[in-house]
Amino acid sequence: MNSYEQSKKARRIVSVVFILIMTVVMSGTYLSQQQKEATEKAAHNSQNQ
Repeated sequence: MNSYEQSKKARRIVSVVFILIMTVVMSGTYLSQQQKEATEKAAHNSQNQ
C-alpha cells in the first residue's frame, strides 16, 4: 500500500473510534439525565405523601 492508502485507512479507523467514543459519552449523559429525573420525581412524590 502506498502512503496515501495507509493514511486513508488510518483516518477511517480514527473516525470510527471517535464515533464510538462519542456514542458512549452521549449514552452516558442520556442515562444520567434519566436517572436524575427519576430521582427528583421519586423525591417529589415522597414529600407529597
